[in-house]
Amino acid sequence: MRSRSIRAEVLFDSQPILAHFWPSTGQLVISDRDGIVEAILPPDSWIALAVVNAGSGWGTRPTSADLQGFLERYVATHSRFNGTERERL
Repeated sequence: MRSRSIRAEVLFDSQPILAHFWPSTGQLVISDRDGIVEAILPPDSWIALAVVNAGSGWGTRPTSADLQGFLERYVATHSRFNGTERERL
């Protein structure tokens, strides 16, 4: 049986950044046009989502709004997207 993922998307420099969360495995994958940026396995994936959505009460199955909030914060704080990685290149 194939599980459906929960999906969120934000635009960064006019390019889509995607997050997929698979409830059946707990895996959280962030990707951009070049491929996978980061793959996070449980329990780290649940912790990463819970930190951003502490008041949601989603347990181990976040809503699309929870995932959207996570992705927006991820892009705002991740070195690949906030400029610090570019400065080192």
